Amino acid sequence: MDSDDRIAWERSCQGDLDAFSGIVRRHQGWLRAYLRARMADWSEADDLAQEAFLTAYRKIHQFTGEGELEPWLKTIAKNHLRNHVRKRRDECVGGSEELGRLMDSEQGGIPISGHSLDALADCLRRVEGPSRTLLNERYVEGKSVRDLAAESGRGYSALTMQLHRLREVLADCVRKKIEIAEG
Repeated sequence: MDSDDRIAWERSCQGDLDAFSGIVRRHQGWLRAYLRARMADWSEADDLAQEAFLTAYRKIHQFTGEGELEPWLKTIAKNHLRNHVRKRRDECVGGSEELGRLMDSEQGGIPISGHSLDALADCLRRVEGPSRTLLNERYVEGKSVRDLAAESGRGYSALTMQLHRLREVLADCVRKKIEIAEG
C-alpha cells in the first residue's frame, strides 16, 4: 500500500472521515469504471460505488493493512454488484419451467421423463412445509418474488436467497441421484 493510502487507512481506522474521503478521491475513478463496465445504467453504477465506499468505511477495521486497498475495495464492489443483480432479477436463472412442470406433476399433471427429471421429481418429494409452499407459489403459480415478499411480509432478499438455496439443494440432490444411477 502506498504511503498516502496507509496514512489515510490508519486515520480512517480511528474514525477520521476526512482521511477516508482521501481514499474515496483516490479510488473512486477506477471503482466507478469497474461497475459502469458491468452495468447498463451508469447512475446505478455510481450509486453502487457509493454503497461500496460506505461499506468500506463501516468495515475499515476488517482491512488488515496488508496488501493494497484496491483488491479489498473491488471485492466489496463485486458483492454489491452481485446483490444488486440478484435483487432485481425476478426470474431465476435456469430450470424454472422444468421445476414448474415437476411441481404440477406432483398434482397429477404432466408425466415426467428422463433421468434428471426423475431425480428432480424424487428430490422434490422430499421438500416439505414452507419450502414446498414457496416453491409451489413461485414456480407453479408463477408469482414473482416481489409479490411473494409483499404477501408474506418477508424481505425480497431473504426470499431470493431462500429460493437460491432451495435450487442449490435440489441440484445437489439431483447430481447425487444421477451419480448413483449411473454408478
